[in-house]
Amino acid sequence: MTRFAIFFLLFLNINQNIYCQEHISSSWYRSAANDNSNKYININQISKNNIKNLEVAWTFHSGVKGVSETTPIFTGKYLITASANFLFAIEPQTGKEIWRVKFETDVAKRGLAFFKGLVYLPSSSGVYSVDASSGEIKKHYGNQQSLIPPVFSENSIITGNYTSVESYNIETGKLNWSLSLIKDNVTARLWSGMSFDKETGFVFIVTSNSGYIADADFKNGGLANSVIAIDAKNGKIVWQFQEIKHDLWDLDIVGQPIIANIQLANKVVPSIIAVTKSGNTLFLNRKNGILIYGGELINIPKYHDQSKFTANQQLLIKTPEPFSNNYFNLNSDITNISVEKHEYVKFKLRHARSDIFLPVSTHNDIVMFGLHGGAEWPGAALDPNSSTLVVPSNKYPWVIRAYPFANNEEKVKKMSMLNRPYMNKCAACHGVDLKGGFLWESYSDLYFPPLVDTAARINKNEFISSFKNNHKYINQIEKTKKLLPASDGLKRIFDMVNNNKKIDYTNINYQEVINSVKEDDLDNIYMFLTEIKKEVIDKKEYSIKSFWQLLLDQDGMPGSNPPYGYLTAIDLINGQIKWQKPFGTIKNNKQVIKGDMNHGGVMITGSNVIFAGGTRDSIVRAFELSSGEEIWKASVPASASAPPMSYYYKGCQYIAYTVTGGIFVGYKKQSDATVAFKLNSCN
Repeated sequence: MTRFAIFFLLFLNINQNIYCQEHISSSWYRSAANDNSNKYININQISKNNIKNLEVAWTFHSGVKGVSETTPIFTGKYLITASANFLFAIEPQTGKEIWRVKFETDVAKRGLAFFKGLVYLPSSSGVYSVDASSGEIKKHYGNQQSLIPPVFSENSIITGNYTSVESYNIETGKLNWSLSLIKDNVTARLWSGMSFDKETGFVFIVTSNSGYIADADFKNGGLANSVIAIDAKNGKIVWQFQEIKHDLWDLDIVGQPIIANIQLANKVVPSIIAVTKSGNTLFLNRKNGILIYGGELINIPKYHDQSKFTANQQLLIKTPEPFSNNYFNLNSDITNISVEKHEYVKFKLRHARSDIFLPVSTHNDIVMFGLHGGAEWPGAALDPNSSTLVVPSNKYPWVIRAYPFANNEEKVKKMSMLNRPYMNKCAACHGVDLKGGFLWESYSDLYFPPLVDTAARINKNEFISSFKNNHKYINQIEKTKKLLPASDGLKRIFDMVNNNKKIDYTNINYQEVINSVKEDDLDNIYMFLTEIKKEVIDKKEYSIKSFWQLLLDQDGMPGSNPPYGYLTAIDLINGQIKWQKPFGTIKNNKQVIKGDMNHGGVMITGSNVIFAGGTRDSIVRAFELSSGEEIWKASVPASASAPPMSYYYKGCQYIAYTVTGGIFVGYKKQSDATVAFKLNSCN
């Protein structure tokens, strides 16, 4: 071989390595962008200077109903996305469908991964691999429910399942190891994300609340509410960092944990970063799980009716500066949009208590921020160049309730049916079994209180004197009918109250029913409730159930002062918030309010542009990284339902959004669309 030929081959090899490195840094092969899960891409064709020229390049309609939370991935040839039980390949320049595959189960709930020519997608029964070019299903790994895309280490695929982490030989499908997330009889749930660090060989996961809301003796909560490092070779836990002990409030750690090397005081710190519903940024050394800026334990206030099982201390993190909090101030946080709204929400909170880490009680409601964030399910994005973390977050209120219900419901029903005033005046809403009913956050916050322990809480005089006041806003049921599409939510609550028996709730005049209740009726009803107390409460023949609901005003708006949603940039080098801006808009009658709930997520490009979506106004937006200035927005068919992504194809940079809408209150539009944008000058 000639000297020239050797030189040429060396040159070619060097340039191939350069190409591979550039390709990796500017590709989007996981729904969170890469193994670091930073939702960052090193492409800068679209910038602050030309973003005004961004326009729709194509729109893909899947024809599949339902909200998709899948961010597409790019294989270099096709864009791959999913919805319900379908996987799609899309031509990246035109949005034309190339192939689709139908599965027997829902797939890619929270994302996809691309590895060595194959697309890997989680499902409710394990993880599938699919040929990225043809759509041919190749292999199936495990049988556990998996919501998040797997990671890959050498010749292994590591799956994040709902209650376990498992490693399989990628060629044979043979199980290498399995790590259960059940510890001390507590199940930690894995639904938000995981990342892989080639440097340490660690798989990083974040876990959610254990599922408890009513109190129980589950110690600190096992592996719940934690960032966990797992050795990819053997499945052993290397370290665990738990944010909240004995979590009774569903305050999960959310989003994919972000891997980064952060320059601090002339030293590069190997870091793992996770955000939480509490508004904390967990900034940890990824080798040992120690907080880089430290934290302190604070004592938790005790109440006379508080369970002995709750934690005495909780962690307080001051740096990085929290981007949100859970504390609802009953004096200053109730909505002041109007006097009428303020009085309505204040009335709804007449039995509420608020404090930090206050456990649920049958004696009172708890009001707080945070069950949808702080940080919401897609988590944060990180610019690795400036070490700036961008966090979309929510701040609107919730009520957590606990109530007793009879173990022997048939016994209670027989007693109810013997009391005519109760059956005629109360049972339609509160139930023959006295369990009442409520609507989840997809519909409204309508609530019919359970009555099993009424006579144990208040005496007869209080019951009679407070009856009219307790039904002060009974006509809100009529207003709720108009707020709910096709009264589907009302049907649900009346089915719940009436044990799924058909009832013509549409023709009930609730105000007339309340007005018709006489004092003799109330005497009879209280006598009946006293008998229930003797048979159920006094004999301790009951159990405790708990649940949470949104706190809304009479128009379906959050019951707190706006903004209800934010976008925040945090400088990890000093731990301070660089800026915080209201995110999205919402209309209250003719008034436009800045800052609304959001469930879509963000990404960052190499030109220091943040792309974001997920607000109820069905608008996608772009912001300048250093200042938070909004520099672009566009209307889309429905709200963005997953974080956006970007890819580079045939000379053009594209920004793609999954825009299928939302499942919660106020997300009125739904779509089957994926929309891609590019500069109008790029052909």
